[in-house]
Amino acid sequence: MKKILFVCHGNICRSPMAEFVFQHMLRQAGLAHDFEVASAATSAEEIGNPVYPPVRRLLLEHGIDSSGKTARQLRRRDYAAYDLLIGMDEENLWSMRRRFGGDPEGKMYTLLAFAGRPQEAIPDPWYTRDFESTWEDVYAACLGLLENLTGTVLLDFSRCADLPDLYQEMRYKMDWAPWYGENLDALYDILTGLPHKGSRFAFLLPAEDAPAEVRLYAQRILAVFREADVECFCANES
Repeated sequence: MKKILFVCHGNICRSPMAEFVFQHMLRQAGLAHDFEVASAATSAEEIGNPVYPPVRRLLLEHGIDSSGKTARQLRRRDYAAYDLLIGMDEENLWSMRRRFGGDPEGKMYTLLAFAGRPQEAIPDPWYTRDFESTWEDVYAACLGLLENLTGTVLLDFSRCADLPDLYQEMRYKMDWAPWYGENLDALYDILTGLPHKGSRFAFLLPAEDAPAEVRLYAQRILAVFREADVECFCANES
């Protein structure tokens, strides 16, 4: 079992957002049993407090329940207990190194390193008040972490309203080249020979209230993945 600890200053905004987003992705991908995920604070300022209400509300808007989570402080024994310790910014990493006496096993990273932006920080919405931007950064980085650790790319069709939305989701998550076509024949060619991101895929199919054309086409996309003999998993297939 891989153990991951997300860390920020107070453990009421950024690190619990990352904790619950990543747990949610793991459940969607059918991999929750392979991981233990938690979060902690470098400071003692918010110990015992719940997730900050605007963050709780934002998570709930995306179907993620963070109730019961309270802030706890980073402990020296956490270094040995976890395989990865992921901070939201360089200050978090500095605080962790100070507490642990360094990083002798190379376990510590910034979260945005998994989105290809290792020098950037996740903005603290406590100060910026821009919770949506923080969500977008956390979500993108957690997708990168999911792929890094499991080879799984999550294709979320659940909110797609039309066929271009389906292709936009695949283009973005699979990092298609600009000249790749957007049709089922092109998709098969991508899966069987053209460069793309991902060796394993988790699907969320469109909701029941999505247009019938979108629901049917998403099933056809899933069929192409299976025809191409690509490992895939559908989290909400009936």
